[in-house]
Amino acid sequence: MMYKNNLSLSQKLVLTQFVAFIVVYMMVLSVVPSVVYAVSSKTEAATAMHFNEQVSMRVSQCFDELKRFSGVVVSDNELNELLREYIELPDESNMARLRLYLSNTRHKDGVSSYRVLGMYLDVGGEYPFSVNTVGLSDNMKQFIRREVLPEYDKSDRQTMLIEPFVFQQGDSSALFGDTFTRGYGYVQKYYKNGIEGRLVIISSYDEISYIIQDMRDYCEDYMLLNENDRIIYPSAEGSSIDYESVLENVRYGDSYMEGYYTTDDGVYTVRWLDMGNWKLLSHLTRDEVLSNNWAQRLVVLLSVGVFGIVVILTLIVIVRKFVSPLSEVSKQMGAIAEGDLKARVPIYSEDEIGRVSRSFNIMAGKLETMIDEIIEKEKIEQRMRYSLLISQVDPHFIYNTMNTITYLAQKGRNEDVVIVNKAMIEVLRDRLRIEVSEVFDTVYQEVSVVKQYLIIQKYRYEGTFKVKYVIDREAENCLIMKNILQPLVENALLHGILENKDENGEVLGGYINIVINRDGDFLYVEVSDNGSGMSEERLAEILKEDTRWERGLNIGIRNVRERIRHIYNIEDYPQIQSKKGEGTKVFLRVPVDVEEGKNGNVRVSEK
Repeated sequence: MMYKNNLSLSQKLVLTQFVAFIVVYMMVLSVVPSVVYAVSSKTEAATAMHFNEQVSMRVSQCFDELKRFSGVVVSDNELNELLREYIELPDESNMARLRLYLSNTRHKDGVSSYRVLGMYLDVGGEYPFSVNTVGLSDNMKQFIRREVLPEYDKSDRQTMLIEPFVFQQGDSSALFGDTFTRGYGYVQKYYKNGIEGRLVIISSYDEISYIIQDMRDYCEDYMLLNENDRIIYPSAEGSSIDYESVLENVRYGDSYMEGYYTTDDGVYTVRWLDMGNWKLLSHLTRDEVLSNNWAQRLVVLLSVGVFGIVVILTLIVIVRKFVSPLSEVSKQMGAIAEGDLKARVPIYSEDEIGRVSRSFNIMAGKLETMIDEIIEKEKIEQRMRYSLLISQVDPHFIYNTMNTITYLAQKGRNEDVVIVNKAMIEVLRDRLRIEVSEVFDTVYQEVSVVKQYLIIQKYRYEGTFKVKYVIDREAENCLIMKNILQPLVENALLHGILENKDENGEVLGGYINIVINRDGDFLYVEVSDNGSGMSEERLAEILKEDTRWERGLNIGIRNVRERIRHIYNIEDYPQIQSKKGEGTKVFLRVPVDVEEGKNGNVRVSEK
């Protein structure tokens, strides 16, 4: 079973546009992230580099503070004098004075206590020695001697940053009283007034850790590398940064201190610190870039959506403008289908739709002409057919009347011949008083014609039958089809009363009842007799449409039926009830209002 689509053409076009918009919008929805990422990745890289710069500057401030303070220490004249005194007289008193002065240096300078947790000064020469601030643990001094100073000596540089390390238990608290997790330091060569050595400053690395961890405010993946590209704390755990690839492909930004590298999976940035050649790397994933630019994505999607809706609304107006002529064609075709053959389509253009409209108007005009010709032809045929039906009645009536006159003449009843002849003249005058195409007359006139006809028949069959008239006064002036009553009365007499005979073949006689009533918009006519009646087989034969009629026999019933069908467009009448030996009843029901076009009645007298 095929599905029938009841949508109009304009609705289909609008639906197609909507579906196309949805498809395109879904495509845009899938493409927008890539477009937004491509457009915003460089901006995100610049933002990331700016953020990295801020973090790096804060870290560099810590480094610079150590560098500054170490410069203060190595240039301190009083410290240099105390060192010389100890070299000249290396006793416990001079060492105590030297350690106390070195410890008080940070307080005198005002540097933060966590920036300088302790100092260690290693002096060379003929009699090498070392001095440290008060509270520096033995573990820390051993760490400096075994790891820091040898590394510094190998670097062959004036200064060196000590990489972050973890304090052993008790080391950090012994230095300051607070507990620190990690430390780092700064080493600088000491040379003043002939005294050479190496100054080591130990500082808390926790401050730098906190600064680096601020990267989480911007991205989750970051990494800190030393000068040897070794990952150092506090790099993000499980970092996905391939630092070798990033450093190899980095593109420098506004300065040689920063750069970025963009891939399909995210944006990488690098920031070189001013001291120690450390590097701070960050990784913004694709999702983070898109999340940071959600407003831009929303603007793009809304712009596309609004643009699409505007386009659809515009196209709806355009489609309606171009489809409306087709809708008008469809409307006029429907009007023609309902019988309005005057329907035409206005033509506003000479495009394809205009040509279709013009062709439709030509077709409609030809159709109207053809139907008018067919109607006119049918009218002519109807007039001819009705004339033939009328012509059947008059000869039949004349035939029977002439038989009566012949019978009376044979009996020598000349006066009766004159009376019968006058009655026949009255009947024929009624037939000739109007055009044959005028098919209606009053009930009163029809009954008068029947009475004249029965005068004729009473002379022929004197004493054989009686007639009873029951005519409603309201019905007398109603119009009824001409010559509808006389054929029924004639059949009741000839084929009912006169065929009702006894065993010897003598006519038994009988009565004929004629009843006409009006009930609302209809006339009810009944013609009955108590004659011989008919068997069911005979009745069925008479009611058959294709019955072969014997010439002159029951021509009245057939004639009435044909004319009722022709004039009133009624198929169900006359109705006949009959039973063998009990008589026959013929019923008619016809509309009262016989004006043209009302109650299904159509005159055939149109000229």
